[in-house]
Amino acid sequence: MSDDRYILVVADNSKEMNTALEYACARSKKTGRKIIIATFIEPLDVLTTKGVTDIMKEEAREEAETILKKAASFVQERTGNYPALSLREGDTIAELKQLLDEEKNINVLVLAANTDPNSKNPGPIITSLVSNEITNLRIPIMIVPGNLSFEHIAQIT
Repeated sequence: MSDDRYILVVADNSKEMNTALEYACARSKKTGRKIIIATFIEPLDVLTTKGVTDIMKEEAREEAETILKKAASFVQERTGNYPALSLREGDTIAELKQLLDEEKNINVLVLAANTDPNSKNPGPIITSLVSNEITNLRIPIMIVPGNLSFEHIAQIT
């Protein structure tokens, strides 16, 4: 990465993902920061033959690449700039922390909270970071309500 400052967004294909991306794009346009999008492939937790495991890993990688491309297109349409992309394999939180340790130019993480009225859980990444990892992070976490409209985001950024 260059000397540019980056906003990190996790692409997880959740219904809130576009809200986080929209917020990051709006902040990017206002601050001149670039965007990096990361997605994570969790380790497989199945007992099966090597051939089946290899197929499952390849399918997971293809799905992750599709999510990254979709998110990258969204950012490029909104900002005119193609974002940096990171695809990592391993435990999401561990890999996210490692990415933050490696890429010192990332200076904010944007996540959108789950808005399911039947769930009090804002999402697994937010829950883990806020309850277990907040004192171990070197950057702020921007948690955006997942139900914000793009118009509302434009007004508040």
